[in-house]
Amino acid sequence: MYSSASPDQSVFSVATRRSFTMKWRFLLAAGLAFMVGLASPHMSAGQTAEAAETKKPEPPAEKPFAELIKDARAVDGLFNLFQTEEKVYLEIRPDQFDKTFMVSLTCESGIGERGFYAAQMCGELPVVFHKQAKNVQLVAKNTRFTAADSTAFHRAIGRSFSDSILGSTKIESLPHQERKSVLIDLGALLLTDVPMQAYMLEAAFRIPYRFDAKNSYFGAIKGFEKNVEIGTVAHYAAERPPLPPLVAPGAPPPPAPPAPPRNVPDVRSMIFHFRYSISELPSSAGFKPRPADDRVGHFFAVADDFTTDATHTPTRRYITRWHLEKQNPSAVLSPPTKPIVFWMENTIPVKYRDAVRQGALLWNRAFEKIGLQDAIVVNQQPDNADWDPADIRYNTIRWFAATDAGFAIGPSRANPLTGELYDADISFSDGILRSVRGSMPEFIGPVSLEEETAPVARPGWMRNSSWSCTLMSDMARDTAFGFELLTTRGMDADGPEADAFINQWLIEVTAHEVGHTLGLRHNFRASTIHRFDQLHDKSITNAHGLAGSVMDYIPTNIALHGETQGDYHQTTLGPYDYWAIEYAYKPIVAASADAERAELQKIAARVADPMLSYGTDEDAGFSALWPWSSDPLATRRDLGSDPLQYYQHRVKLVNELWTGMEAKLQKPGEGYQILRRSFLRGLGQAGTALLDSARYIGGVYHYRDHFGDPGNRVPFAPVPAAQQREALNLIRDNLFAPGAFRFSPQLLNKLTTDRFPDFSNFASFEQRPDYPIHQQILQLQAAALNRLFHPVVMSRVLDNELRVAKPQTTLTLGTIFASIRDSIWAETGAASVDVNSFRRSLQREHLRRMIALVLREAAAPEDARSLARHSLTLLRTRLRSAVPRAAAVETRAHLNESIARIDEALTAQLQRQAF
Repeated sequence: MYSSASPDQSVFSVATRRSFTMKWRFLLAAGLAFMVGLASPHMSAGQTAEAAETKKPEPPAEKPFAELIKDARAVDGLFNLFQTEEKVYLEIRPDQFDKTFMVSLTCESGIGERGFYAAQMCGELPVVFHKQAKNVQLVAKNTRFTAADSTAFHRAIGRSFSDSILGSTKIESLPHQERKSVLIDLGALLLTDVPMQAYMLEAAFRIPYRFDAKNSYFGAIKGFEKNVEIGTVAHYAAERPPLPPLVAPGAPPPPAPPAPPRNVPDVRSMIFHFRYSISELPSSAGFKPRPADDRVGHFFAVADDFTTDATHTPTRRYITRWHLEKQNPSAVLSPPTKPIVFWMENTIPVKYRDAVRQGALLWNRAFEKIGLQDAIVVNQQPDNADWDPADIRYNTIRWFAATDAGFAIGPSRANPLTGELYDADISFSDGILRSVRGSMPEFIGPVSLEEETAPVARPGWMRNSSWSCTLMSDMARDTAFGFELLTTRGMDADGPEADAFINQWLIEVTAHEVGHTLGLRHNFRASTIHRFDQLHDKSITNAHGLAGSVMDYIPTNIALHGETQGDYHQTTLGPYDYWAIEYAYKPIVAASADAERAELQKIAARVADPMLSYGTDEDAGFSALWPWSSDPLATRRDLGSDPLQYYQHRVKLVNELWTGMEAKLQKPGEGYQILRRSFLRGLGQAGTALLDSARYIGGVYHYRDHFGDPGNRVPFAPVPAAQQREALNLIRDNLFAPGAFRFSPQLLNKLTTDRFPDFSNFASFEQRPDYPIHQQILQLQAAALNRLFHPVVMSRVLDNELRVAKPQTTLTLGTIFASIRDSIWAETGAASVDVNSFRRSLQREHLRRMIALVLREAAAPEDARSLARHSLTLLRTRLRSAVPRAAAVETRAHLNESIARIDEALTAQLQRQAF
């Protein structure tokens, strides 16, 4: 048996190796001396010294500091910067080497698709500038692993885990005569693919883009006392997009590669604007990190702490929060020693400033409840202000222009070691209001419905995709639908009712984004705290909000026409918001760390309170089609304790819009594109409601209670079978039934678009000007089938049979297969069989999925394959019987083709089983 050698059993013992090494060094030195003697036999010692004296020293490779920057524009700040026509030099003082700084990356421009969007905070990491001989390395510090300095294991951390070098460059100058600082070429560090954008582009489009240094350059550069802001313009290029593989005649086509970028003039070239913010790492005296708890939703700084092995996991999470302490600790209510100050930038339209201010100051109600008075202060930036919003000392709320999108973001920066927040900037695109009022451009292509797509892969240091916020893109569509519907009821789009509608919405959006900057995550379960019949009772909603938290994506609250109307939007904090602020910011006076943790446990243990219901991004998933999202209550854009009732209500509102838009929205002299816009908005709302209903099928409620919490809830509870059947019926009746999607020819002939070509829709010449109704409806129906027959969903349906006391009462796979089959193929049982074009497309989609299951083209439970084969066998019998009763040639051809495809699939299955 082989075993590793001990030190004494090695081929060379320590003593032997040391003796061998010394002998080798002696022989090498003797040989070199002998060779030197042969090379210069006549040179005396005096001659050698004389030659050494006459040899001139080589001039240094570095230039004098002043000479290098004599024609440069100086930018003073945390680091001094010097910009010439060709380069940007960064000055590094001796005390700045090996000191930790924060680098935050903002993706300031994008391409408008596949996750590459503008004005997104893309990540942050701690770095040091490390001097190695005559080079300087930009090193990303590994803060993932730690141990207390007092422990012996602390010495092992640095050797066990590696930092990462982001870039390296040589020192360009001699030291400054007074400051002893040196200059480096910043382009060698930042005019590279630091964000790994080439990798992410290839992951998204499967085109090998590369960073093009020749056509990349620096943008705006600004310096401040505690930070520097460095803009870059980065060009990414590809030789050519890949061609699809050649397919032999009759052979099945291979899977289609991802579509190339659609929003750039030439797919071989695209330009991105990045901004690097380099700032000091905050270290407030007296700040105490606070541990995260999964029962309450906060962002957190995470590390594996090896200080002790007595815990069940080394992972340590500190919530991100501001350093707020009472000026007077003994007072019941006291201002903080240092409040959180937001400056409203002077770019915000004057008529919206009050709403923005109100939204930000809402949070003071939660802080007052825990004894902090005026924790948030909102100031207005004067028109003649001499400071720059990019200065890290100022937290700002700003407005910016965009031509093709409406959104808002609320990024913040935190110390990755402690979780202390130290900077926040909230940005609103003016497109959020133009999209609501209907002045965003109308595109010829069909509305884009949600698809089941994986997130674009990102480098480890970039921002977690589950922490991103799409509130504005989601809510802008929803709010625009509500605005349009109210317009059909007679609301003046420029009148006081419309202004009140918009102001309520801005209050909610601002409060949501400020909540993020305070460290709060999304809460997509908060919308379930009220019964549906309470949503328009202002005595209830004024006290508790429409939802339990402004951190939800709350849809516009619109009553049916003629019914009592409550608040359209959330304009107050919900019970959960008070709870989350209490956990993060409540001043706790405790004798020990254990006593403080016990107080925090008491707060978090209230998790079972139905008014504090919590579920966040990983619970809701990326979209309604994300199969791993199992809890139908953790959903964006629902409202009320029974979301199914809300979805049915939403479908009624869509029908009201479609019924009234031709008579109410058409005005003499205006184009017909307004009808297309309203139609799309309605279809998007109906589609979202119906796809979200599919979450109930195979659904499992998820609770975050800990063992011993009041209520004794366990983590999982299957959705009752009655609710699953209700959801299935809702989908059948509105998506799969023969009467679904009946539109008048008169309406379809009016669905045009703006025919003026411009930079935003110049490609319209290559697209259909009429509305592709079949394509759009089929996309919606196919999306629902994707969810219902996804292997993960079908597996959960099977597992749920074991999670209930009476398995016979659950919704089974057999019931789902039969119900969908009978609805989609309902015409085949009629005395006269007539299958319209909508239905033929849907039936082909259903058949395609059944055949894929039978032929094992995708992973699925074996029971699902058996049920698919059973469905095909039954369908073949029904279709053969239906063919003689079909009058239209299109219907007969469709039925015969379906029979042939079933025969081929079942035959192929038998042939595979034979082998």
